[in-house]
Amino acid sequence: MMTEKLYLHPLAERIWHWVQALLIIVLLLSGMQIHWPEHLALFGDYSWAVTIHNIAGIILVFLFLIWLIASLYTRRIAHYLMRRHEIYPGLIVQARYYIFDIFRNRPHPYSASIDNKFNPLQKLTYFTFMLIMMPLLLISGLLYLFPVELAVLIEPLGGLKIVGTVHFCMAILFAAFLVAHIYLATTGHTVLADFISMITGYADKEEAQP
Repeated sequence: MMTEKLYLHPLAERIWHWVQALLIIVLLLSGMQIHWPEHLALFGDYSWAVTIHNIAGIILVFLFLIWLIASLYTRRIAHYLMRRHEIYPGLIVQARYYIFDIFRNRPHPYSASIDNKFNPLQKLTYFTFMLIMMPLLLISGLLYLFPVELAVLIEPLGGLKIVGTVHFCMAILFAAFLVAHIYLATTGHTVLADFISMITGYADKEEAQP
C-alpha cells in the first residue's frame, strides 16, 4: 500500500485538541465528585471540586470561542461539513467499514486529504458534538454557574432543574464520546498512528478502497 505524508494538523490545532481533551477530562472527573462526593475525593474536598470544575468550564468556554472564530476565519470549518456523496452512500460505506470491514483487514474506504481530512462518520460526529452538543454543554454550565445574573434566561427554559438536567445529559454524552474517540483513534493503519499524528501533525495518506 502506497503512502505519503500529509500535514493534516497545524500546531495551533494540536494544542487546542490536547488542551480541550485535558479540560474535558478534568470537568468529567470533578463533575463526578460534585455529584457523588461521598464516593469520590479526586480533587480534595467538595468545595475544591466545585472551584476546579468552574474554572475549567470557563476556560473551555473561551477555548471553544477561539476555535469557532478561528475555524470560521480560516474556513477550516469546512472539514466538519458533509458533502452530498458523503451523506449517501458515504455514511453507509463508513459504517460498514467500522462494523465489518475493519475486522477483515480491508483498506479504509476514504483517504484523508489536506482539504478533507475527516471521513463521513467523523464529520457527522464532530459536527454534532462541536457545533450542537458543546454549545449546549457550555451554555447550560454558564446558566447553572450564574443563576441570579442569568435568571431572565433560565426561567423561560423551565428553571435550574431543567438546565441542570441538560448539563448532566451532555456530560454523559461527552463521556461516551471520549471513550469512543479513544477507541476509534486506535483503528488507524497502526494502533498509535492517529495519536502520533495529533502530536507531530503529520499522517500517512493511505490509498482508499476502490
